Amino acid sequence: MKLKLLLINVIHPDVEVEQRQPCLGLGYLVSALRKRFGWEFFDFRIIDRDIEKEAKKFRPDIVLMSSVTQNFNVAINYARLLKQEHIPVIIGGIHISMMFSSLDPCFDVGVIGEGEQTIVELIELFLQKEKFLAQNLIDIKGILFKEGDSIHSTKPRLPIEHLDFIDPPARDLLKIDRHTYMFTSRGCPYKCEFCASTRFWPKARFFSAEYVIREIMDLVRNYNVKLISFYDDLFIAHRERLKSIVSLTRNNRELKNIRFTCNARANIVDDEVAALLKEMKVASVNLGLESGCERTLHYLKGNVTVEQNLNAIKIIRKHKIACQGSFIIGSPSETREEILQTYRFIKKVRLNLIDIYVLTPYPGTPVWDYAKSRGFVSEQMDWEKLNVNFGPNSKKVVVLSEVLSRGEIERLYKKIRRLCLLKSIIGITRHPYFKYIPKVTAQLVREYFHRCINLRPS
Repeated sequence: MKLKLLLINVIHPDVEVEQRQPCLGLGYLVSALRKRFGWEFFDFRIIDRDIEKEAKKFRPDIVLMSSVTQNFNVAINYARLLKQEHIPVIIGGIHISMMFSSLDPCFDVGVIGEGEQTIVELIELFLQKEKFLAQNLIDIKGILFKEGDSIHSTKPRLPIEHLDFIDPPARDLLKIDRHTYMFTSRGCPYKCEFCASTRFWPKARFFSAEYVIREIMDLVRNYNVKLISFYDDLFIAHRERLKSIVSLTRNNRELKNIRFTCNARANIVDDEVAALLKEMKVASVNLGLESGCERTLHYLKGNVTVEQNLNAIKIIRKHKIACQGSFIIGSPSETREEILQTYRFIKKVRLNLIDIYVLTPYPGTPVWDYAKSRGFVSEQMDWEKLNVNFGPNSKKVVVLSEVLSRGEIERLYKKIRRLCLLKSIIGITRHPYFKYIPKVTAQLVREYFHRCINLRPS
């Protein structure tokens, strides 16, 4: 009899941006279990919606969940439904790893940080004992569990030193479109004030160039992928590895029509990096530009200047690579004039796609510590108040400004958002995402109507 494992990617299934890409994190867990126990031992199912219906149909032995902070309320609701059927539930992901105290009694175990080795040991324990008891869990590193009213955390698990030992995610269980994504590293050598990802991964580690090329070739040969986005925090962080990846793609006929996108950081973009990306057929580079105001930029990113932002955009465009940028407003002491400096910066530069956000205090970051000191957040709060999608949630989410009201932040956000949309409409025609506009637009229309229905008085 096969052990049935249901894996749930906790999202809002009606929000377009949350359903845009499959959850590779759960795919890595499946691959780790297959590597340890073999392919025939389990029956896996990965889902992100219709949880109650799918659970009753599939009748899992164990449920694994992954959740970010803004969806953690949803994860708790799912787990409470599953516990009514006496199904053990394991929760992992960035939120529980940063916020131990949010482990609800509906979860049997919380996995801290990297989960591949931990999940193998948890399943081995379950196969021996058929349940998760405190006296057995205590010896497994990198987990949380409740005993009475207390939350216990075990000894920390060291990160996997050599990432090449990890098998690629089980994409056979995921929906892979012609535009998909992959990771070529974990972590980042920088520590931006607002970034939770770089606290989740304690240091930057990199898959080898050879591993990266093997995974790219798998996507091309087995999934007919045409556009691959590297979702690394900073794809260009390891320059020598970048050179090796480019060397391995050179003259590869199978990659002739494949394009890539990646993330970069303005202060390490130069002509050499841009030339390497161009040779590799990187069609777009995303920069976390954050602000057009020097003081705000220093607060958010430390050692990056507005001049470096301008120079990075210039270099990328010089090499005929599309350039997109993201910005953040609403830092605690940022004034209206400083936010308008960002508005004028966006108006001046040539970017193909532009995103604007309001500063969100994610657990584990210095911004969270500040927000907690001001009483804006707590360890037992409504986690939807940390929703990064400010526009449709502007009345509810946490606003950190000490000098501007929520209404003023909202007006400035809308002003900049209109500018971003206008410039993106013009710039996207030269961006590799252009051909995916019809699909995304249809999903956004569905999201809009779903939101309208939910807001309608009963």
